[in-house]
Parts: sequence; structure tokens; C-alpha cells
Amino acid sequence: MMQHLEKTENTVCQWLRGIDTALLRAVAAAAAVCMLLAHGFAFTNLFPNHDSTVLVYDAQWTMYVLGRWAQNFYFPLVRGKIAAPWLIGAFSTVYLALTGYIIARLLHLRRWSAVLLTGLLGTCASVTAQLATYTYETDAYMLAMLLACTAVWCTEKLPRVWGMICAAGCLCVSLALYQSYIQFAVGLYLLVLLQRALQDTAWRIWLQQGLRALAALALGAVVYVVSLKISLALTGYQLADTGNGLAQMLRLGPAAVLTAIPAAYADFLKTLLGYSGWNDRGMRMATALLLAMTAAGLLVKLRGCNKRTIVQAVAVVLLLPIGLNVSYLLASGNMYILMQHALFLVYLLPMIFFGGSELFPMSRRAGSAVVGLLCAFLILRNCICANGAYVYTKLVYDNTARQMTQIMAEVGKLDGYEPGVTPVAFVGSFTDSELAYHDPAFSRYEEGDLHQVNSAVTYDGTIKWWFQHVMGSSAAVIADQSALNAVQEIPAVQSMPSYPSQGYCAIVNGMAVIKMSE
Repeated sequence: MMQHLEKTENTVCQWLRGIDTALLRAVAAAAAVCMLLAHGFAFTNLFPNHDSTVLVYDAQWTMYVLGRWAQNFYFPLVRGKIAAPWLIGAFSTVYLALTGYIIARLLHLRRWSAVLLTGLLGTCASVTAQLATYTYETDAYMLAMLLACTAVWCTEKLPRVWGMICAAGCLCVSLALYQSYIQFAVGLYLLVLLQRALQDTAWRIWLQQGLRALAALALGAVVYVVSLKISLALTGYQLADTGNGLAQMLRLGPAAVLTAIPAAYADFLKTLLGYSGWNDRGMRMATALLLAMTAAGLLVKLRGCNKRTIVQAVAVVLLLPIGLNVSYLLASGNMYILMQHALFLVYLLPMIFFGGSELFPMSRRAGSAVVGLLCAFLILRNCICANGAYVYTKLVYDNTARQMTQIMAEVGKLDGYEPGVTPVAFVGSFTDSELAYHDPAFSRYEEGDLHQVNSAVTYDGTIKWWFQHVMGSSAAVIADQSALNAVQEIPAVQSMPSYPSQGYCAIVNGMAVIKMSE
């Protein structure tokens, strides 16, 4: 027994001694600084809107039917059910720092490239969209990213059997938090293969490593599917057959996946180089330059190499856009920026090719300096975009809160209205009503690329959460869309004017009806 304890102690001490504390401090500092610069406003303000009106986690049914069962354990057991912005930011920053460290150790990144990568992953549009509109889930998504990267570390660093088992466990939980973060694992496996190719690895060893990566991904997927079936069997729920559900993905055949590959490449380029609310002209130009440097750097690295190295490296580089965007294939093109966080790993390529990896040093530092400056520019622009997004979201929240308070004051004056007893029905669309916030100065955020909306209350579920959590109201609001649709079909309701015209609220069939729009 004592020998076993001593052996365990020695193993732990050896592992702790292997930690690169200087690198860990660097990425931790980068994570803290960049997260505060980009998202400090979101961490220190409360502006619930759309899905983030879930200030106290009660979306258990939703997460089970979406296949994200791990969230139902993470929130009550780890972060807590209350969506406290500062705590969300603290957990997210820790997960980001650990992710940056793991990637840096896997790819033997130099400190400057590890710092820049951490900054890019922490300030990019995916994180901004999470904090602006899906606040309560942000740290869960960042944990999914960390677990996906940890899975690759387990495969590479642990003994073969234990590595596969631990990797499968990490991938299962990552998928059960948010499925799209599996792309981090796929992308990292490919980047490790690129690293091996540039080290002139024999075909047999290189292919074995690729097969081991595929086996880890497959085993993780199998374990996840089994866990998913168990969660559904225990709860009695069924997978949601919606645009963001898994049911439609399970119906996909090989032909559908293969025919979507060209579109997945196009979407990869469109996301990085096309116009969007978060991707301004300067960012697009910087990304284009970095991609051009990637191509030039690859040519330089492959100059004088044997055919095997050239074929291996080119194959990985061509597969990388698909690996980082594999969700496009599985989601039938129903993509949005939340699902594309892994795309920003592509900036690792110019870093690796221009001296950012200890394995491939460069005698000239000009290329490294240009890559570093371009990445730093992207981080700065990300920070500016994020702060603008949060200011817009706060304005939307304040606008909605002010008008909803006025509306309920008017409802309280209706003859026959009894607070907490009389059903309250909001009919019509909030986002198409006069309640919605509009300002041309914030048009880039209202365009929808960051999933921001012009009204803090949007669909039926947010009505419930707004009154329960935000207003702390006992109003008996109807929060079921089918019931609201039925109310809207009542002739007396159809003849009512829309908000804010006189008569927009009235007692109809014993209900307080507020008509927001036609």
C-alpha cells in the first residue's frame, strides 16, 4: 500500500514539475487582460435579453432535448444556477487560460504565439455573441472548448489505452455541453498531424497517429450517443427536431455530407473574409494578409522537402477548413457564429510557419513581427466590436425595461384586471413592434451576425423569464406560443390597434391582451 502511494505521489510530483510555469503565467495574463478589455462591460453589468433572460437556470427540458444534458449538471454543481456576470467571466477566463496553455504545449508554441492565440480565442465574435445574447451559457461553452482540447492532449500525452479512455470521456462531456466544440478537437488533431508532417515523419507512423485521432473521435462520439440515449430514456424526452436540434442531423446520409463539402469550404472563407456586423474591412484585410502569409509560409517550409512531407502537409492544410467547420456538414448549413469558435484556430498556421513554434525556428524575425502585429490588430478590433455590442445590448435592455414597466402600469388600470390572477397575453412580435430599439449608429449590431436582437423580450419563453426573473412580477403571463396564437385569432383582438396606439391593451374573454404588432 505504501509503495503504491509513493508511486502515485512521485507521478503527481513529476507531472507538476513538467508544468511550464512561465508559459502558464503568460497565457493566464493574456486571458485575463484580453477578457477584461473585450468583455469587462459584460462582466460588470446586467442586461438580460433574449435567451439571457434566464437569470436563474431552469432550462433543463430544453437542454435534454437539444442533447446538451451536461449543462443540467454543470450549472447546479459547478457554477451555480444564478447567471452572475462576474462569476461567468471568472470561470470563462480560467477555462480560456487552460485552453491556451494546452494548445501551446501540444503544438510547442513560443510564448508570444501562445499569448496571441489566447487573446484571439477570448475576444473573437463567438465569445461576444455568447455574452451579449446567451450570457448564462458562456462559461459552459468555454468549458466545452477546454475539454475538447484536453481530449487531444490525452491522446498525445497519456499511455495509449488510458489516453483513449480519457479522450473519449472529455469528448463526451464536451459534446454534452455544446456539440459544435468538437471542432476544436478535430482542428487540433489535424494541426498535430501537420506538425508531424513537417518533422519528416514516416508514412506508417503518420497514418497511425491519424487513425488514433479518428478512433478517439469515434469513441467519444459513441460514448456521447450512449449517454444521450440514457438521458432521454431516464427523462422520457425526445430530441428536438428543430434547426438547432440533433434529430435532423441523425437523418443525414453520407451523400448529403459529401455534397455539402464545397459549401463548407465556401462558408469557411465567407466567415473569415466576408462582410458581417463583427468583421469590418480592417479585420478582413488583416485576415486576408494572414492567409496569404500562410500560403507563402507553407511553400517556404516545403521547399526542398521530400514528396512524402509535401503530400502530408498539403493534405492536412486542405482538410483543416473542413475540420474547423465540420458542424456545417452536420447541421446542413444551418450555421451561426456561436458554432464557429474553432474557426479562429486557423490563425495558428501563420504563427507556426513564421517562427511561432519552437519546432520550426526562423532566422529572420520580420515574418514573426508581421504575424504578431496583424494578430494584435485583430484582437484590438475584436475588443472594440465587443464593447460596442454590449453598449447596444444595454440600450436594448433599458429600452425594453422602461416600456414594459409602462405597459404593465396601463394593464393595471384596466377594469377587471386582478394582478396575479388575470391571464396576461402579449400577441404579435416584439421585434417588429414599436417597442423595439432602433438607432442607425448601431446598425452593424442589429443586423443579426452576433445574434443580437432589438428587443430584450423575443419569443414565448422569454416572456416568462422576463416577468419572473427580471421584473420579479407575479403577473399571470401566458408563455406558450400556441396559446398566444389562439388569442391572436380572436376577432376582438384582431380589431385592436397595436402598441403604442390608444386601446392597444384591453380585457378580452377574461384576459388582459396587449397587442404588440399585427
